[in-house]
Amino acid sequence: METDQHGGIVEGSRVWLPGGSARAIEDVVAQRLPVLSFSKQWDTRPVRYGANQGSRDHSVGKLIASVPDAVFGGISRQVMSIGFVSGRTVEAASGQQWVTQRRNGRQAWQWKRSDALIPGDRVPFPLSAAHFGAEGQAREGYFVGAMLGDGGMTSCTPEFHGDPLDGAVGFMREFAAEYGCGVREIPQGVIVRLRFPFRAGHRNPITDCLRRFGVWGQRCDEKHLPDAQLSREFWIGCLSGLVDTDGCVRERVNPRGTKHGSVEFATVSPRLAVQVSDTLLRLGVANRVRVDRRRHRPGHVVKGHAVMSRRSIHIVEISRATALVRVAGLLDLRIGYKASRLQKLVSTVGHVTPARSEMHGYDESVALDRVKSVSPIGVRRVHGVVVDPSGLFVVNGLVTGAGDDQRM
Repeated sequence: METDQHGGIVEGSRVWLPGGSARAIEDVVAQRLPVLSFSKQWDTRPVRYGANQGSRDHSVGKLIASVPDAVFGGISRQVMSIGFVSGRTVEAASGQQWVTQRRNGRQAWQWKRSDALIPGDRVPFPLSAAHFGAEGQAREGYFVGAMLGDGGMTSCTPEFHGDPLDGAVGFMREFAAEYGCGVREIPQGVIVRLRFPFRAGHRNPITDCLRRFGVWGQRCDEKHLPDAQLSREFWIGCLSGLVDTDGCVRERVNPRGTKHGSVEFATVSPRLAVQVSDTLLRLGVANRVRVDRRRHRPGHVVKGHAVMSRRSIHIVEISRATALVRVAGLLDLRIGYKASRLQKLVSTVGHVTPARSEMHGYDESVALDRVKSVSPIGVRRVHGVVVDPSGLFVVNGLVTGAGDDQRM
């Protein structure tokens, strides 16, 4: 099969891999890495009305590891910037193919090029990419997540800041003891500064743990997890630590008196926000990412999040009722008021079923994101892969194909 070079994935785009990580498309092409691709062709037949048309197959198959059948790369193409309601903004070659839901009549799948997308078009994103690696345990994940949230990892000795009476600080004391580290507690108002010193002249095992997971030495705006094959348990622990430190659980009442709410995580690191969002999708939790670009003074509180810098804040928000129920069953929060507030929120929204208007009877392993804006941005280098049988794989958290040949 020859690849259509009018399509392709823009250089730097993150392709989801079977081991729970993501790699740039150029690395996937160069090393011919297996990608997460759907196991069957989607029913994209033209919609026809009348007798003897046959039933339409709404299933999408499973995400499986697929070695590319063909690759191409290093080609310059016109590129579009596509913004989605979820907060994702991606760059896509003008000929890159998307499988979208028809807007009228039988809302079946149909193929569209990037340059044909318009605001309101609906593109699927996966909710069943339950592929993870084997590295790390839940307690290590919580420790790393909490340190990414409220830890200091750029001095000689690791340190953590928190309320001395809550469960996060208690966990840190226990974790340090397990590794044979001392704990030096320095009161600072209503919080305590925990330092984890070790014997002089010896490597600090707490520091080694942070090095093992690739986060030691990271500053606040560059925090992220490595592209490693981390386990499902590690990621759930990590998400729990992040929400306990830099997250909040909010309850709201809309003007009609309906109660609802959200679980949110805030960071000044755009890369960490994307990793958190992608991991939640892998765990079946729909979410959106929004950016607060207002410059707040350090210490100011923005919608429940304490601002510690003047950088833009990236907020990962879970607000769909079914997603809240799902995430509540995954997280192991150790800060009491957050855990109890989440359980109260779930009891309020737990009876809500998925909105069929969003799914239209399609397979529940995918949901839909809406295009918000499409604009040309110039020429970029693109790369592509061809995968059978569906031609569809996951890039930047969305389901897409590489070029026009994907429809053949």
